[in-house]
Amino acid sequence: MQKRAIAAFLWFAAAWFGYEIAWSVIGVTRIAGPVIAFAIAALVTVDPMALFWRRGDAPTFSIGRRGVGTTLITD
Repeated sequence: MQKRAIAAFLWFAAAWFGYEIAWSVIGVTRIAGPVIAFAIAALVTVDPMALFWRRGDAPTFSIGRRGVGTTLITD
């Protein structure tokens, strides 16, 4: 859980900093920066599609020589 908290903070800071650069260069609305940064950090923390974090230690199955679900992969 500590990795997720640190990652969320870093994504929040990076997104907000990037938005501040966009604000200073092209003049977009400044108040939207923290809102967008929070949304990105929340998405990284919750990770509904398992793009960043593994889903526990549940074993996954793959296709083996004898058919579907015969080879157990434990990463």
